[in-house]
Amino acid sequence: MSMKSAMIIVLFLTIDNCCFAQTDPLFSTDTPLNIALTLSVREIRKTKEDSVFKATTMYYQKESGSMDSINVGLKGRGNSRMELCHFPPLWIKISKKNAKGTVFEGNKKLKLVVPCNKPTDNSDLILKEYLCYKLYEVVTPLYFKTRLVNLDMTEVLKDKRYSFKQKAIFIEDADNTAARHNSKLLKNAKVSPALLQDTATLRFDLFQFMISNTDWSKQFQHNTKLIYLNNKAIAIPYDFDMSGLVNAPYAVVSEINGEQLPIANVRQRYYRGVCQSKDLTEFVRKEFISKEAEFMAVPDKLKGQLPDKRIESVKKYLADFFDVLKNDGRFNREIANNCQEL
Repeated sequence: MSMKSAMIIVLFLTIDNCCFAQTDPLFSTDTPLNIALTLSVREIRKTKEDSVFKATTMYYQKESGSMDSINVGLKGRGNSRMELCHFPPLWIKISKKNAKGTVFEGNKKLKLVVPCNKPTDNSDLILKEYLCYKLYEVVTPLYFKTRLVNLDMTEVLKDKRYSFKQKAIFIEDADNTAARHNSKLLKNAKVSPALLQDTATLRFDLFQFMISNTDWSKQFQHNTKLIYLNNKAIAIPYDFDMSGLVNAPYAVVSEINGEQLPIANVRQRYYRGVCQSKDLTEFVRKEFISKEAEFMAVPDKLKGQLPDKRIESVKKYLADFFDVLKNDGRFNREIANNCQEL
């Protein structure tokens, strides 16, 4: 084994053993949490541009099956979904006092990803986006925790009320993620690719290629958060609705540095990763291949929630990714020879 390969393996073990588990009742189970919210979309949209959270009451189901309530603040977030969707994604703010003794204890702030529009089939899109988060858990322990939500949403519009039952996703706040890994969150930082930890970066890049997502930037922290760990910056991705795996009807191919990518639609994979050494590239390539069965098992976890035909479609899409990894010709053509030089 070369000195370079040995160093890569040592670094891999260091990252994978950096973390410790913390008790967090909200994310301690994969069982969807039942919640109910009443809101005015118009008022929530107004909150995005300022720091004001709209006070409201969120109802949730306890383990006993009974319903309880908690006072929270709501605020709009996001960019593309705020423009393209009827329902904006939400920030939910919870005071430490109100969270104490509830399933939300330890979470001062949460993201809630809601369906883009009103038709019920939007829940399938939410479920496929949730699968992206669970797939990334196979890639690395450095991920955002998530939990599915059965959302009973009531929209207030003037003197009328409209109710919708949809799937949604709670996403752990980045501050909590950094704390879990004894690391520092790099807020509003512009980081050169040369300062990113190379193994973690390659995992990130291959994952984004796997789900066919180009709507991200590590350098500018677009749909990405950076944590500082072991003297290196490490990127953690989120917001996958523009990916080919989700294939949302509003998804478009992203522009990179003002230039349109040479692909026709989001289902076509395009590798945006930076070039790494041959040894490291082969190491991470084989790592992904060794986890193929784990990746392919993830969609099956949503049997009974996501239609079987959608699950099989996701697995077929993932299978094509592994065909790329295992075929030297395709791997070189679509990944190795298409990487971006630093």
